[in-house]
Amino acid sequence: MLKETMLKSPLKGILHRAYRMKKEEEYRKAFEKRIVELQRRAGTLRIENKINVLIVVADCLRFKNTSLSGYDRDTTPFLASLKNSGKATSTAPWTHPSVASIMTGLYPHNHGAYIHSKLRNFDNPKNFRGIRKDILTLPEIAALNGYNVYFATSIDVASFPMKGRAPLRLYPAETNGDKIIKDFLNWLDKKGESFFAYLHLGDTHEPLNPPETFKNYFGRVKKLRNIERWAFQRPEEQKGREFEEFKENKILLYDNTVRYVDYLFEGIHGELEKRGLLENTLLFFTGDHGEEFWEHGELEAKHFYDPRGIYGVGHGHNVFNEIIEIPLAVEGPLKGLKTENRSLVDLAPTILEAWKVELPYLLDGSSLRKKPKRFLLSEATGYGYEKKSFIIGNLKFLYAPEDGVEWIFFLNRDPNEREPIKDRDVIDFMRKKLLSILVRDEIRLKNSIR
Repeated sequence: MLKETMLKSPLKGILHRAYRMKKEEEYRKAFEKRIVELQRRAGTLRIENKINVLIVVADCLRFKNTSLSGYDRDTTPFLASLKNSGKATSTAPWTHPSVASIMTGLYPHNHGAYIHSKLRNFDNPKNFRGIRKDILTLPEIAALNGYNVYFATSIDVASFPMKGRAPLRLYPAETNGDKIIKDFLNWLDKKGESFFAYLHLGDTHEPLNPPETFKNYFGRVKKLRNIERWAFQRPEEQKGREFEEFKENKILLYDNTVRYVDYLFEGIHGELEKRGLLENTLLFFTGDHGEEFWEHGELEAKHFYDPRGIYGVGHGHNVFNEIIEIPLAVEGPLKGLKTENRSLVDLAPTILEAWKVELPYLLDGSSLRKKPKRFLLSEATGYGYEKKSFIIGNLKFLYAPEDGVEWIFFLNRDPNEREPIKDRDVIDFMRKKLLSILVRDEIRLKNSIR
């Protein structure tokens, strides 16, 4: 989600490295303690099929700006070249609950890793919660079976739900993805096979700073103030020549960075192939959520409360499609994968099916080898009041009761979500359907984990 403050002086850099090493050691010991505890409780949870797993996530990688969507810039030629690639929906519009869903196969209301307060502001982490203790994570299942486990991120928030649930490796925010991947490959060469790894790349999260080779890939980006971060964050500012110039160059810089991320994806794919590991490794490329570039600023300011007074930019604040739609691509030994219109909760069931592991409780997702569930859910916003996106086919229900919003979008007719429909019969149907699922899940999970 939010990157760390960049460290300028050598002394600060040294202190920061020392701090990170100390925290990593704390997290490693906590993870080892957790595994010992689980061995008494879940020691018979055996992986029958020893397949390796690598999940590579690019923060803020929105589907609309990839080649998979038919975008006018060929930002992700590698992803588009993969047979098993398509559009997925994040379970949340920001990192903390989304990563937890990847690691558990559960929606946020089931895994519990989100901000537990009525009015939310990510900038105040007081009410953050982690993954429920009675839920298993993929790194835990792997470690219980003797796998080498690796979890690296340059986005602090990706580590929040995984403290004590994975051996975390933390990088400064300004770390480019090639450094994270290089370190992983060095680790891999020492550890050999039987590995579970998760790499969370921060390149497409602000501040955007791709290498020089990619900085002006699709066109030269003007050196405007705050172009690496954000400006024009309030609706009254989002008009006029200066705004349009900033918007055009901000999106150009983002697209150039997405092209760099696709290059990184292709590179790690090639490295696994070179090592002869691809045939026995499930390899996932995806994003944890998308990013908004002023699509709904005016609508958000009029109908939703954000304690920051910021509208139309970034992520975490709402569940419009530009913020929750992400690319998904999979490579590896599994055949017959269906990667179109999936959810991030489908990754864990796919991995568990490949491992031939059956958990003592039901997951929200389904294996990518099976048909997707009938609905897609995104929830657990990080700013303002709770908002949920509930999609069945081309029908989307945006549910934000504290903001007084119950909107229907017919996505086949209104893919950009510009014209909310307020048909009471359809709204009542979708609300009842959504609330019944939430109640059912609470009962189901409670009973199955006993």
